[in-house]
Amino acid sequence: MKNRLYNIHTHIPTGNDAFTEIENLHFAQAASGKTPFCSVGLHPWFVREDNLAASELWLKAHAVLPSICAIGEAGLDKICDTPWPLQESAFRFCIEISEVAGKPLVIHCVRAYNEVIRIKKEIGPVQPWIFHGFNKHPDTAQMLLREGCFLSFGAALLNENSRSAEALRQTPEDRFFLETDDAGEVGIETIYERATEIRGISVERLCEIISGNVQRVFRF
Repeated sequence: MKNRLYNIHTHIPTGNDAFTEIENLHFAQAASGKTPFCSVGLHPWFVREDNLAASELWLKAHAVLPSICAIGEAGLDKICDTPWPLQESAFRFCIEISEVAGKPLVIHCVRAYNEVIRIKKEIGPVQPWIFHGFNKHPDTAQMLLREGCFLSFGAALLNENSRSAEALRQTPEDRFFLETDDAGEVGIETIYERATEIRGISVERLCEIISGNVQRVFRF
């Protein structure tokens, strides 16, 4: 592919110069050094009462760095062990940091879409919200899109009859991104190829769409 590919959320950056990758980091995690771009957040899996204050200070300090182009992962997860009040406290802090830093928020959400949207309506954030790794029913996608959110699609697109594939078909071209997340065996080029099949467009056109969305939201 001659066009630049954007991987807006990865835990396993490749360092390939043909890609622009955003490496995701959580509290006390060091960057790999394979990409100059990172996102930082308080992931609900890793939030703990005994280090919440330290993790908030870490996030606040890192959020202002030029290399940090997004805040997150942040969000709510109904199947992890972290107590709900602690999750919500960390999520609200990440929202605040996103707004103060003027950087988009990358959302981790498991079975808590209504709760996340309730908080969004309550706070009324200005910065874009991106639901990463989206693999839910198209009806859920439409609910999020109506609330002004963006969707990021990953390896789930490769599955036959994937819910995310149908959601991608129905998502306006100015409201989606592509990512690899933690799928180390799947390259972003494979995600792009599958997305062109789902959307019925050329690779060149898909690259134009994603590039435009990245420039608007991440301001590269």
